[in-house]
Amino acid sequence: MNAKAVKPKLVLGLFSVWSIAGMLLGGLGGFVYYRTIGCHFEKCAFVSNPYLSILWGALLALIIAEVIRIITITDES
Repeated sequence: MNAKAVKPKLVLGLFSVWSIAGMLLGGLGGFVYYRTIGCHFEKCAFVSNPYLSILWGALLALIIAEVIRIITITDES
């Protein structure tokens, strides 16, 4: 069988659709973390600011989604 490998579609040539969805869910998770658990004092730099919590959540989810994408691409090869 001579099956061609299906390349995942990338948004702007960088990220897969699942990575973008992961970023959005990670940002939502960062906001939920800020509202429920986050530090409400000014001494907690990352979790006392909702924008930084959203950014860190989105970044962490993007890294995880990209690692999973790379692992699945190398497993298919």
